Amino acid sequence: MNLCVQALQWFGCCTAALLLLVLVDPVHMSSCTGAAPGIPGIPGLHGPNGRDGVKGVKGDQGEAAQPIRGQKGEQGPKGPPGRPGMKGDVGQPGDLGNQGQKGEKGRPFNPTNREKSFFSYKRAISQLPELNTAMDFNRRILPDLDSQFQGETLENGTFVAKIKGVYFFSYHVSAKSRACLKLVKGSDSHMTLCDTSEGFLVNSGSALLELQVGDTVSLHATKYNSIVTSTSSTSHTFTGFLVFPTA
Repeated sequence: MNLCVQALQWFGCCTAALLLLVLVDPVHMSSCTGAAPGIPGIPGLHGPNGRDGVKGVKGDQGEAAQPIRGQKGEQGPKGPPGRPGMKGDVGQPGDLGNQGQKGEKGRPFNPTNREKSFFSYKRAISQLPELNTAMDFNRRILPDLDSQFQGETLENGTFVAKIKGVYFFSYHVSAKSRACLKLVKGSDSHMTLCDTSEGFLVNSGSALLELQVGDTVSLHATKYNSIVTSTSSTSHTFTGFLVFPTA
C-alpha cells in the first residue's frame, strides 16, 4: 500500500515539473523576440514525384509449376462427318482371275460367201404418190445385170429385211418449189426431210437403221409436195444395202 502511495506521489511531481517547463519556455521566447508566436500556417502542396530509383537486382528463379492432370471425362457426342479426303494412290494389281470357259468355234470367213442384201430402184409412174403411203419404185436401176447382182425385190416400194443387221438407206426425189418426205421403219417415222425453192429442187436423205428379220422400210410423201411425175425421169431413186449382219 505504501508503495502505491509513493508511486502516485512521484507521478504527480513529474507532471507538475513538465507543465512548469511548458509555461516558462514561451515566456522566455517572448522575452527574446519581443512578440508572441503566431498561429501555424496552412500546409503547403505536395511536391512533384521523385525520379525512379536504380533498378534492383534480379530475384531468384521460382519453382517450376507442375500441371495437375485431372480425371478423364466422359466421351462426347459423335460429330458430323468430315469432308471427303484426297484421292489415294492406285493400289497394287490384284491376282489373276480364273480362266474362263472356252468359247464356241467361229465360222470361217469367206468374202465370196458372206451375206448380202441390197436394192436400188427408180420410180417411173406418171401419177402423184398417195399421201402417207409407201411410194412405189417400180424399176431397177441396172436391169441388165445377172440375177445374182439384182438384189432384193421391193414389194410396192417397200423393202423387207431377210437378214438381221445394220442397213444403209438413201433416196433422191425431184420436185418443183417444195418437197417433204419421210423415211418410215415399220409404222414409225424415222426421219422427215423438207426443202423449198423458187424453181426445181432435189430432196435427198440417208440413214442407218438396225433391222430385225421381217422389218420393213419405205419412203412416204406428205401433203407438202410438188413431185415431178415425168415417166422419163430417173431422178426418183431409192437405194439400200446391208452394212453388216448382227445375227
